[in-house]
Amino acid sequence: MKNYKYHEYIDTWMQLVNSGKVHSCKEQKLLMKFVKKVLDTEDILIDSDEIYKAVETINRYFDFNLLNFQDFFVAFVVGVRYKSGQLVFNEFFSEMGRGTGKNGLISAISFYLLGSNKVKNYNIDIIGNSEKQAKVSFVDVYNLIDASDKLKRFFSNTKQLIENKTTKSQLAFNTSNSKTKDGARPGAVIFDEVHQYENYDNINVHIGGLGKILDPRIFYITTDGVVRESVLDDLKERANRVLTGEDPHNGFFPFIFKMDSLQEVGKKDLWDKAIPRINYDETLKREVIREYNAMLSNADLKEAFLTKRMNIPFVSVERCVATWDEILATNQTMPNLENESCIGAVDFSDLRDFCSVGMLFKKDGKRYWKHHTFIHEKSLELTKYNINIQEAVDLGLATIIRVVPIIPATAVVEWFKARSTTYNIQRVVADRYRYLSLKEEFDKEGIQFDAIPNGAPTHNKLHPLITQIFAESTLIFGDDKLMRWYVNNVYVETDGKGNKTYKKIEPIKRKTDGFYALLHALVVDEELIEAQDVKFYDVYTY
Repeated sequence: MKNYKYHEYIDTWMQLVNSGKVHSCKEQKLLMKFVKKVLDTEDILIDSDEIYKAVETINRYFDFNLLNFQDFFVAFVVGVRYKSGQLVFNEFFSEMGRGTGKNGLISAISFYLLGSNKVKNYNIDIIGNSEKQAKVSFVDVYNLIDASDKLKRFFSNTKQLIENKTTKSQLAFNTSNSKTKDGARPGAVIFDEVHQYENYDNINVHIGGLGKILDPRIFYITTDGVVRESVLDDLKERANRVLTGEDPHNGFFPFIFKMDSLQEVGKKDLWDKAIPRINYDETLKREVIREYNAMLSNADLKEAFLTKRMNIPFVSVERCVATWDEILATNQTMPNLENESCIGAVDFSDLRDFCSVGMLFKKDGKRYWKHHTFIHEKSLELTKYNINIQEAVDLGLATIIRVVPIIPATAVVEWFKARSTTYNIQRVVADRYRYLSLKEEFDKEGIQFDAIPNGAPTHNKLHPLITQIFAESTLIFGDDKLMRWYVNNVYVETDGKGNKTYKKIEPIKRKTDGFYALLHALVVDEELIEAQDVKFYDVYTY
């Protein structure tokens, strides 16, 4: 047998990636450096027998053989421990392009942990956003056992629960209902398609019982999706910090397959970056090629193909305010804007809901937007928004208004009054339909408050400017995830004459107040004189 530094299944995939014999994304290349660094530490023990046993068991019972990248993953799930006996990695984030077989792999791992794990009562919960989704991997294991008289001797197998008769370990499925599993004692929890998760409520409940059983594990399996600034984006950001060494791994193992850029999608030979199984399955390859050809002339198919197959978050440029990368590019450092001139703006649909305020500055060729949102507590009782509102409050991006029946006009005015001592607020503007409810309070404080036009003609006029400043990365929010959320909640509607109007994507769980406040400020953008840093140089005469 060939000698390997770590293990046959670990070294093989590392060599394939590092040598370029398989195409791999940036995250896979970083992963190889990361695991080498981890495995080279002195207190690591690789349980070679356990790894071989896991792969052999899976290959024996399932109707597929694991591929190199899957062998590699299984090795870290079952066979890499500290010398103390603890798992080195117990939290696995697996983002793979559709067709890679993420459910098949997690079915196989579930079967192995259920049947070969010596830990008693090692219960495994598969969590999906719907019962149909949650049952995918459960049904794989059920059908496997149901078709084998040998396996039936070792497992109690029903369509609701599978149990190892010896260890009493159970495999079950559940929907992401935070009320159903509180207080459970799982050994492993699998979250399927986490791109759909809008907050951490369900995750926190389902993992709350971990740690009571030896070798706890968490699996997040997913393609990319359309929900932004939530669980998936947090996992991707965490993965990046771990892979680059910015954060310690703390047991987190990121296993990501994606295209590195939109430009690569047209190169079919690179598709294994996102779908590493594609060159082993001719039927899959033909289907992906068919979808690729179809999406070239269909915006809806293009969004699905790029987001799900290629793991590149994408919204058609004809319909989005800005691409997600352009929205992320607003996260640049704010300069010192003290004493600079600015235009204030306010937007709200209902003072019993959300109200966003902000100030727009121009400096050194860029526009800077400082924003804050007031949120009435009743709004939070009625709706679960697809962003973590409490985190926004903790970051100072939002204030929750309690007790009083509406967001008081005085709160809005006081926000501008407090900042008028630091910034030169030329005037504050608002949509003419909301103007009167605030006018009196602004007048009391002597702050100029004016109504500006809004609606389709105004949006159409602003559209070229908005497109330009996002595309050129000259609109800066700082690290304001609430504003990024607002922008991503808006789509562009184009009428038969080509006129552009900004509209809310979804009426209930997505808010847009911050974006519309920015629009109001941009209506009078031309009034702002751009500030510039003036550099003085000493002149010496020799």
